[in-house]
Amino acid sequence: MEGIIYKVQPYQEHARLLFVYTKIGKKTLLAQGSQKLNHPNRILAQYLTQIEFKDQDKSFLTLSEAKIINDYEEIKEDYKLTKSAALMLEIIDTLIVDSYDHQEIYQSLIKALQSKQLEIATLSFALKILRPLGYPLDLNADGRKVLGVNIEKGGLVYQGDSDIIDLDVKESIVLLKMNFIPYQDLEAYEIETIAKIKEFILKYYQYHLQSTLKNLQ
Repeated sequence: MEGIIYKVQPYQEHARLLFVYTKIGKKTLLAQGSQKLNHPNRILAQYLTQIEFKDQDKSFLTLSEAKIINDYEEIKEDYKLTKSAALMLEIIDTLIVDSYDHQEIYQSLIKALQSKQLEIATLSFALKILRPLGYPLDLNADGRKVLGVNIEKGGLVYQGDSDIIDLDVKESIVLLKMNFIPYQDLEAYEIETIAKIKEFILKYYQYHLQSTLKNLQ
């Protein structure tokens, strides 16, 4: 079994609890001795680490036969990149429950972490995952002139509509690209545009999912 450690918690004197997201859902692993400086599990039992471990078909189990698949060291060495990746893990931690298609979400998470445009990829992940969360954006135009996107209706604002425009046409095009383009094909955008997209996503999650994403604040 493989998974991403999305949260770590000290447990008793020398152990840690590893909260791991896998293709079949969330697992909690007891990593014995991992708080000790010289213990082999210390390096492995770190936040934002992809690991392989022996599965016992239980939601809570003791870490066994474990090894690191990817430690994402390049991300961890950069505060900005770490904060970006943390947004995705925050969504996994706070919003993903047992009933979702975990294999699809897990693969999406891994692909986003592999993107050369990680900051853009994490925002793309936050948008793409709205579909399995049940609150997808409707960005399919119906032929009328588009003026922008509205948070409350979760879709496009057309000429003649009275809805507030939360993103203008230029920003809506970027939002559309982030929502549909594969992670490996994402491109960089202007800092001002990214800031507006971040604010939009933050408010969208607050309005539709009653969840404030701390890593977007």
